Amino acid sequence: MKFSSSFFSLSAYIACSIVSQLLLKAAGLYAAAQTDLIYKYILNPWLCASLGCFALAFLCWMYTLRRMPLSAAFPWTALIYALTPLACVLLWGERVSFLYAPGIACIIGGVVLTSRSTSHPSRAE
Repeated sequence: MKFSSSFFSLSAYIACSIVSQLLLKAAGLYAAAQTDLIYKYILNPWLCASLGCFALAFLCWMYTLRRMPLSAAFPWTALIYALTPLACVLLWGERVSFLYAPGIACIIGGVVLTSRSTSHPSRAE
């Protein structure tokens, strides 16, 4: 049961982190189209949503760290660096170089190697 809740909270942290970055990008695009500073930064709905996602990610991370050692959980956060730009390619048509694919492979390979070298996720002592 501990592993299941740890995996879920870690996955939720990664998802919320990615979504918060995507919402921050949307906030920037929204701000660029506004002329009034209040609408650019204070009344920006995308920015508010992004901050809410950051808060949720924080809560998920705190829950994860209560159940897993940091050495087991932290390597998985590297997936954020691989998946966020891919989501930007899909959502906004951003371009990435051909070297991006081997970079993602290195990140995923590193996550797999480090996850196999850490102990089974359990309650951090």
